[in-house]
Amino acid sequence: MRRTLLYAVLLGLLAAAAPFAALLFPGATSDAQPQPTPSPLAPTAEIPEITPPPLASTPPDTPSQADADLCLYDAALGQTITVSPEEFLIGAAACELPADWPDQAILAQMVASHSYVLSLGDQPMQVNSALCSGWTDAEVLQARWGDEFEERYQHLADLAQTVQSALLCYEGAPAAACYHSISAGKTEASQNVWVTALPYLQGVDSPWDTTVADYEVTITYSTEQVYTMLQSLGLTPDDNPAGWFGGASLDDAGYVASMEIGGSTFSGTTLRSAFSLRSASFTVSYSDGLFSFTTHGYGHGVGLSQYGAKAMAEGGADWQKILLYYFPGCQIEP
Repeated sequence: MRRTLLYAVLLGLLAAAAPFAALLFPGATSDAQPQPTPSPLAPTAEIPEITPPPLASTPPDTPSQADADLCLYDAALGQTITVSPEEFLIGAAACELPADWPDQAILAQMVASHSYVLSLGDQPMQVNSALCSGWTDAEVLQARWGDEFEERYQHLADLAQTVQSALLCYEGAPAAACYHSISAGKTEASQNVWVTALPYLQGVDSPWDTTVADYEVTITYSTEQVYTMLQSLGLTPDDNPAGWFGGASLDDAGYVASMEIGGSTFSGTTLRSAFSLRSASFTVSYSDGLFSFTTHGYGHGVGLSQYGAKAMAEGGADWQKILLYYFPGCQIEP
C-alpha cells in the first residue's frame, strides 16, 4: 500500500513537471549547436539529465543492496537488460570520463553512478550502449579503444573492485547522485531542474569549473533561426528582434531561473532545451542580425561536477571526500 501511494504521488509530480519534458527528453539539436559526439576522450551524455532523480526522498521499503544486479533500459537494443555491478561500474565510468583522468575522480564517478541507478528503485536507468551514453558494454569499448582496450578495461575493472560494495546514501537509502560535466561555478539545486527539492542536492561552490577551457562558450543563431525557435515556444515575434528578449532572473547558482520573451515568462531549463544550449546559465545579445548565446558550464548542474571532481582529485582529495563535498548530508556505506 505504501509503495502504491508513493507511485501515485510520483505520477502526480511528473505531470506537474510537464514544462520540463523538453529538457528531460531532448530531441535533435539545431545545426548551429550540434550535440557533442560521445568520445572516450571527453565526458559524455548525462543520463541523469534524461532520467530525472526520484521525486521523493523517502527511503524505499527494502533498501537496495550494492551487490545486486542492475536493470538498465538500453535504447540501442530497445529492451531492458541486467548487468552485474562490476560490468555497470566499468561501462558507466568508461562512458562518463576519459580513461586518463585521476583514479579518485573515476572512483567517485563509479560510486555516484551506482548509487544513482539504485536510487531509481524499480525504474530502469535509461542508457544507449551503442552511443556510449550512460553505460556501454565491453564489445563497444573494444571497438572504441582498439589496441588500448585490454589495458584500459583492466584498469577500470581493478578500480571497480575497490568500490563495488560502496554506495552513497541518504538516510540509509541510495542517493540520487546526479552528475554533470561542468557547473556554472556553483552546482544547481534539484528543485530548479526537477521540481522536487532533495536536501543533499541544494548546491555547493565548485570554483574549479570556471577554469575549464570550455567553461564559457558562445554560439550564434540567425534572426530566422531564433524566430523559428520562438515559434516552437508558442510565440509570434514582432519585427523588432532587438526587443525579443527581456531581462533574466538568476537563481543562487547563477542559472537562469526565468526570462521574459515577447510578454511571456519561461524557465531557464525550458529555454536551454529550446535553444540547444550547453547550460541554463546563459546570456543573450543581439547585433547585426545575429543572436549570441553565451553559456557557462555544461549540463544540468545538479550534483557531482565531473570537472570539479577531477580538480579535487588532482589536489589530493580521495573519492570519499569528493562525494561528501558535492552531496552534503550523505554517508558512504558500508
